[in-house]
Amino acid sequence: MSAYTPKVSVMIVTYNQVHLIGETLESVVSQGYENLEIVVADDASTDGTQAIIAQYQKAYPDVVKPVLNPVNLGITGNSNAAFMACTGELIAVLGGDDIFLPGKLAAQVKDFADPEVVMSYHPVEVFLHQTGEVLFTTNTTEKERVKDVHDVIAKCGIPGASSLMVRRSACPDYGFDTRFPVVSDWMFCIEVALKGKIRELPGVYGKYRKHGLGASERTFELLDESLRTLDIISSRYPHDPKIQAACRAGGNRYLLGELYRQIIKRNTEKVRQLTPFFLSRCTGVRRLLTVIALKMFSSKLFINLLVGPLQRLKSVLKRNA
Repeated sequence: MSAYTPKVSVMIVTYNQVHLIGETLESVVSQGYENLEIVVADDASTDGTQAIIAQYQKAYPDVVKPVLNPVNLGITGNSNAAFMACTGELIAVLGGDDIFLPGKLAAQVKDFADPEVVMSYHPVEVFLHQTGEVLFTTNTTEKERVKDVHDVIAKCGIPGASSLMVRRSACPDYGFDTRFPVVSDWMFCIEVALKGKIRELPGVYGKYRKHGLGASERTFELLDESLRTLDIISSRYPHDPKIQAACRAGGNRYLLGELYRQIIKRNTEKVRQLTPFFLSRCTGVRRLLTVIALKMFSSKLFINLLVGPLQRLKSVLKRNA
């Protein structure tokens, strides 16, 4: 039996990452997977990023496929520019500042030998850009693992977006939903996962760079956009109890995670701003208890007393999950 080696498109989105895009591209061209195209969409960079892309296109003319936007389209627009240019049976997603580790493509492709598999992901190392320090590794606990579409909804997507590989035929024809200018990847993952099975590839095969500029550091700013994902999915499947339960769980998880982040930052004003989001998702006694709790969390004195125990509790839960 011949080996399963479908064409893989690696879609890279980048904007003003001149000092990082070379390392990202190098991590893909060095994979050693032969049936490969690298679609790198640049969103009208002004810092020399396009020159680095041109160097790689010249060195690998049959592999590197630049998509150079004449004007800035934003994250979702640029993602669609990359997605629409992909011709592979499988598509791997990579940020212009993230890194594939050796053997990632060959190992992940094997998951798709099962024709029912539409999505694969793996743990990634999250590291601090300024120092290179590994902060944590995703998918080290059972509660982080994503097994089906209900987990994608309830657990707020795939941890480490650059771990994602999908089957092209399972993707929406339009790619990434333009109703979500920044966080369209969550809706994209839900729509793909609705079409088939999800596999987790064991082993760490990627590195996610944390530098304070990405969407993962802008969760409060993107709160409304993220929660709208759940509202749309909930309204689309009003009679599916599992999807409804997953949407409720996803909303609670997202809001509680944001509340934790703002408490740790001792930001009482943003805690107060979270109140209407919480109240829109609860009724009855739970609503009353939520009002009381959020009033307490809005007190600087109470937050100062709470920060230490909360951080210790999170550490204990992670170790024992």
